[in-house]
Amino acid sequence: MTDRLRTFVRSIYTEILLRTRLGNYCLPRWRYNFTAPQLIFLCSCLDKTKEVPGSVVEVGCAIGSTTVFLNKYMDAENIEKDFFCLDTFVGFLDEHIEYEARERGKSPEFYRTSIFQLNKKEWFDETMKLNEIKRVQSIQVDASEFDFSKLGPISMCLLDVDLYVPTKKSLCVIYEVLHKDGILIVDDCDPDCQLWDGAWQAYREFMDQLNQPIHIVLDKLGIIKRSG
Repeated sequence: MTDRLRTFVRSIYTEILLRTRLGNYCLPRWRYNFTAPQLIFLCSCLDKTKEVPGSVVEVGCAIGSTTVFLNKYMDAENIEKDFFCLDTFVGFLDEHIEYEARERGKSPEFYRTSIFQLNKKEWFDETMKLNEIKRVQSIQVDASEFDFSKLGPISMCLLDVDLYVPTKKSLCVIYEVLHKDGILIVDDCDPDCQLWDGAWQAYREFMDQLNQPIHIVLDKLGIIKRSG
């Protein structure tokens, strides 16, 4: 098939899809749970920790959109580090949902039917292959029960697990492995977002334990640095 014919076939295919409900899937869409400035900030954290010993860790990675973005930035800036991605790859766990309902008055059905429930480790790994990313190692695990010392030291970590229990438990362990010049970023630290404010509560409580001031960047990114 010639290039001209291939282009013609694609244009017809797109026109047909646009006349159906499938049309939404053939045009570019923003597929991140971060704004453009927030993604830029995450990249700036990679820059700041470029010379800091340790791995990059993403806890709660879904299908891998943000993972791809960050790794492509690392490629462009010649930042070569181990990159670990931890996720249940099956969505929120029942015990964490039950805590949200019992202790925080949330609707369990919302979390049980969340889009994050539809995921598989194989899909994430395939996303990395399609984007020719080889440094990422995915780990299927409940982050609240994981021994992060296996990955340490950590130079930068993005913690994005939304709910209170996994956020609070993970924070305590990740902080101990965080390099003294590293950066830990907690997503969803937004007091106005009632659905995901478990992360915000866990972040506030943890900063109180550290006796450090709350530091929120770009509306929802909670920043933690090692003290001393």
